Amino acid sequence: MSRLLKKALLGGKISGSGGKGGSESASSSKGQEALVVHPDDEEVARALSKELNAGYDEHDGPQDHQNSEYAYPKEIEDSITHVQKLAKHVLQTTCYKCDNPLIQKLDVDYWIRRWKKGASLSAFECRCGATTCLGCADEPQTGSQKYMGEYQGLKLDWCCSKGSAFAAWVLLCWYDHMELNLQARCLQLQPTGRRDRKNGVGFGANIRNQPGAIQQLWDDVNQRAKYRIPGLEQALDFKQVDSKTDGVTSWVLGMLILLLPPKLETSKKISPALASMIELSLLQDRTAQLLRNDSLQDVNKRADLYFATFEFVNRLFHHPSLDHLVTEDRFMKKQSAGLHAISTDWKGKERNNATTSLRVADKSEGMASSLIACLSNLATQSKVLLSGSHNKAAGEDILEIAERIQKLHTCLIPPTAKMATITTWKEYLQAYAVTRRPDVAKRLCAFSAETARAVRSSPKNRMARLVTETSEMTTSLPENVFVIIDDVRPDIMKALIIGPQGTPYEGGLFEFNIVCGEQYPAQPPVVRIATTGQGSVRFNPNLYSDGKVCLSLLGTWPGGPETKWQPYKSTIASVLVSIQAMIFVDYPVENEPGHENLRKTPGGLQICISFNHKWRRDTLKHATLDWLLIPERRNGLWKKVVNDYFRFCGRGVVESARKWEKDYKAPLARLEGVGKGKARVLSDEIEKAIKQYVK
Repeated sequence: MSRLLKKALLGGKISGSGGKGGSESASSSKGQEALVVHPDDEEVARALSKELNAGYDEHDGPQDHQNSEYAYPKEIEDSITHVQKLAKHVLQTTCYKCDNPLIQKLDVDYWIRRWKKGASLSAFECRCGATTCLGCADEPQTGSQKYMGEYQGLKLDWCCSKGSAFAAWVLLCWYDHMELNLQARCLQLQPTGRRDRKNGVGFGANIRNQPGAIQQLWDDVNQRAKYRIPGLEQALDFKQVDSKTDGVTSWVLGMLILLLPPKLETSKKISPALASMIELSLLQDRTAQLLRNDSLQDVNKRADLYFATFEFVNRLFHHPSLDHLVTEDRFMKKQSAGLHAISTDWKGKERNNATTSLRVADKSEGMASSLIACLSNLATQSKVLLSGSHNKAAGEDILEIAERIQKLHTCLIPPTAKMATITTWKEYLQAYAVTRRPDVAKRLCAFSAETARAVRSSPKNRMARLVTETSEMTTSLPENVFVIIDDVRPDIMKALIIGPQGTPYEGGLFEFNIVCGEQYPAQPPVVRIATTGQGSVRFNPNLYSDGKVCLSLLGTWPGGPETKWQPYKSTIASVLVSIQAMIFVDYPVENEPGHENLRKTPGGLQICISFNHKWRRDTLKHATLDWLLIPERRNGLWKKVVNDYFRFCGRGVVESARKWEKDYKAPLARLEGVGKGKARVLSDEIEKAIKQYVK
């Protein structure tokens, strides 16, 4: 290991975190180690990257030269070329008057300070007194010829399109420094020196009314140098620093919006480096993470940030040189030292070696979702919220957010685009997981109906919470869970959970009645199971034949504090997840108190199997066949779901039933009292009913 690198590590000059470039929805190869280097000093950062990518020296261990042969995808190679060309131009620019060098190293902190004092975004004053634009390397334009703008009280100006590209480069370099350093600060670090601040990072979500907040941020993140990083194997986790970065992310986005051409000026030429630096910066990953948010309530709490994000995406989309940043899938960043290091790492490239400041996944390893795709969940929730009859109860603020999301999504994907035909069960789940009907309240069991009638008033914000929460369920429900909400009373709903594969409940459709009382969400909803074989079957130790559902989250079963309902935090979706994951399990008898580890006791496994056979037969008879044979169920509230489930998955249900019958040849596999003459096998009856009734 080099002397420089050892000095950096021992002195706490380098911090790092490994990752796959942030939380991504797109598929990528698993097990890929990722690395992020956080440079305060470019020489130190490159030394670290060079040694980590080339392997250890002869004293530290075996060499690995494979990394030195790393080649970028052509698109990334072109982007790096653009930003490095810009960086070379800036760092080699001389005074237009005396030809003396202007800046030899980019100090982003210095430029942020200058801008706060009202200095030009792109001009720099030489020692001779002349001012030169670092974009065009000429005397800055003045008067009406220069670009001007104002943001959060700062009056800003720049000379030309190349000058705006320089300003954007400074902003994105600064943002990457901030993001990477804060990622490192959020690790479990051990201090090696005294901290200057006692109360954390010292900045919050609203930066606009905090005098000196930008400088305070930069000062504070640089306290990172006082910490020793135990390793570089941690993955980037944007969510862990949300509360610390929201304000500055909003500020950077706002500044970039100012520098981007307005929507009506899309013909205006821009520097080719602008799209490249956005693609290479971590801000694009942060934007994707923000758009993937699955909670309208959270978006509403961070409205300033999201309004800036939506406008940023809108500006990108409407410029022909930038729209691909929104519409096309993105390359996954496997490691990054930040835009500054990437931009100034041209020396290694001149020696025909790939820069060590960035690694991205190849297309064959999987691409990250486009920004349009990342917005799809929020767009779906917003559409449901705006179309509901009780949407006004959600409040003006959240309706404004939903309208902005819907407007942006419509702009990105016009409604005239033909909807794809649903050809798979997975597509069906995404399209119909949550629906609304006006007659759900009329179809409750007696107990649930009485609970619903007991609701005589609705405390403040209760209805707003229900409207927003049910909208969020359109994208947050687990697979094979459906919900129908009463369009008149959104506090009443029904759920249908399909039994998971590999359990006794596979292929079964289990209906639940859900009523939210007056104190919801301070108290849990009342949940009853309606699939009981007309009160004759207890499918599980937690599911009674009278409809009772025993679950600590519902307050119907004792449990530790962590398993109980968390007022204003727990949701209806969390209840459905718990039922699916904790009740419909492989060996349900172990849910019985005192039998938690029954399989591990002598003869216990056989007892578990015996109970499974009984519940498997009950499932096929009452939770599968009854939905096909009983007209009130087949043509009831769940008519479409039942028909389409067996249309898409009927063959698998029959094959699963036959496999069970083959493994268990006792009389339980037969269905008494069906058909003429001798009793028929359950799988045959299910197959016959599917052929007869499913369209």
